[in-house]
Amino acid sequence: MDKATFKKSIVFLFALLLFTRPLEALTYKTYDQWEVDALGVAWVIHTYVDANADFVVVKKGTHIEDDLAVNTPNSRFRRTAKETAFESALRYFNVNNECTKKVLPLIRVIEMAPWRKSEDMEVLNFEKDIVNTLNKKDIFAAFAYIDRFCQEVQK
Repeated sequence: MDKATFKKSIVFLFALLLFTRPLEALTYKTYDQWEVDALGVAWVIHTYVDANADFVVVKKGTHIEDDLAVNTPNSRFRRTAKETAFESALRYFNVNNECTKKVLPLIRVIEMAPWRKSEDMEVLNFEKDIVNTLNKKDIFAAFAYIDRFCQEVQK
């Protein structure tokens, strides 16, 4: 192999390494503890984007890469005055189906208008069940709860 071909090969390999995503699963992070809104984001990622993704809680103030942050000030998936973190994930990943249409108003009330929770037993029960599941520190059990909730919706 001549010197010019060797240099081109090295440049190609470097570009390949630089511009391809890592093969390992991505780890998304949130601060302190999972909340219903952040869980909704994680569920969207797990269900519709990357079933191999991992999700962890880190101490508040720990640096989290913007692309891997869930419901933190630097996250693309965060609550604002106009939308929940869950809504931002649905919009970003372009997810819109019967399940998300049923879950969205529940999370919206929980996050944006908590004083209205008592008006709707479905909201209260959804939040209670999610919180009870999250208290067991098993986010995948919480994902399974949302999946079951959606299956009941479709019946």
